[in-house]
Amino acid sequence: MRKFLFLLFSLSILLIVSCRDKKTLPADILPPDKMRDVLWDMISASQYLNLYVLPKDSGDKLAATARVYGRVLQVYKISKDQFDKSYAYYREHDVLLKPILDSLSKRQAYSIEKLQKREDTLRNPKPFFRDK
Repeated sequence: MRKFLFLLFSLSILLIVSCRDKKTLPADILPPDKMRDVLWDMISASQYLNLYVLPKDSGDKLAATARVYGRVLQVYKISKDQFDKSYAYYREHDVLLKPILDSLSKRQAYSIEKLQKREDTLRNPKPFFRDK
């Protein structure tokens, strides 16, 4: 009888653990929406560094990089450790990371499309007055 109760208890614990909500994040991990926004700004900061800062400031690239990334983290009021831990968590859980990366890809495509439309408008401006 003891073995039966132990088996029943073990199965019920296993059932509870396996059926728990897997979408809940640990308390110290950034939620997906915030992580997406932070990653977007980190990517933008990286592009800014590569295009404008690093070619000019050949002296202390590491300090310039830390300064710019630190400003992004300040905007979102998170620490470097919290970002690193969240990023590592999402990389381990690719099911959670994929929608974030997909939305970043869509955002980039939209930004490129918007920029191309603006460039087309500048190249071929519409006349203010039309001849009748």
